[in-house]
Amino acid sequence: MSERFAAAMGRKMVSRATAEELGELAHIVVDVEHRRIACLTAGKRRKALLVDWENVSGFGPDAVIVTDESALYAARDDRERAAVDGKLDLLGKRALSEMGDDLGPVTDVVFDAASGAVETLVLGDHEEPATSLLGAGSFAAIIRAPSRE
Repeated sequence: MSERFAAAMGRKMVSRATAEELGELAHIVVDVEHRRIACLTAGKRRKALLVDWENVSGFGPDAVIVTDESALYAARDDRERAAVDGKLDLLGKRALSEMGDDLGPVTDVVFDAASGAVETLVLGDHEEPATSLLGAGSFAAIIRAPSRE
């Protein structure tokens, strides 16, 4: 089942082990090389915690189910701190072609809720397959030249 980043933000994150609420989904971090979700963040700012995608056991319309509380962890390095600060989010990131052309912002990302595989990048009213994502950093996402038809 396909989901959208924009619709998922703010969804409750719940422990499968205890049914306790662990926070709200604040950020989704993509592993660009494999074009799949690497981790999620629960909460914001200093209290934000990360959970690796492997510890997500369900991604439904009302909640994200995490194996248990011990799966959440604090940022351990600069990249993880950038993730909890939202600096690695694709959503809202400026999209540039590999030639440096401004393609506008990434307005949404479609992904498979079961596997975490990124399927489509939405750039305004245009969609590009996930295979067009070449890189992402704090400034922009780099997209293979669009296949506008």
